[in-house]
Amino acid sequence: MIDVIKEICNALRTQYPEEQYDVYTEEIEQGFTEPCFAIHQLRADVTPYPNRRTEIVQHFDVRFFPKGERPREQCRRVAETLVFLLRQLASLRGTGLNWEITDDVLHFFVSYRQFVRELPEEYRMEVLQLKTSVAETEG
Repeated sequence: MIDVIKEICNALRTQYPEEQYDVYTEEIEQGFTEPCFAIHQLRADVTPYPNRRTEIVQHFDVRFFPKGERPREQCRRVAETLVFLLRQLASLRGTGLNWEITDDVLHFFVSYRQFVRELPEEYRMEVLQLKTSVAETEG
């Protein structure tokens, strides 16, 4: 299964360098430094399909905490950038992209859908035997 949080972090790092922006994937530390991002998984919808396939749709809230003056303007600029950064990750396409600013914090919502295939436990590799020989030809 694809690690979606890691792919979101990688996408953010292409535009927002680690030296200037922290990215939190678990809890936000008390006394955190702004500007920063926090990736929060809201929920995952799981739908089984035939042939041991399962669809998993993961819903995320990527939050941006601005620093300094004009925080709403900063949030709008970051939202415009995130639309293009998060709609296509390395191996997943984002859907349902939308955003809102609440209490001067940007909440950027995006969902990623992937199919996974379950392998049965008794699935084992088979043994392959190959016999070769050289045929002599006259000539």
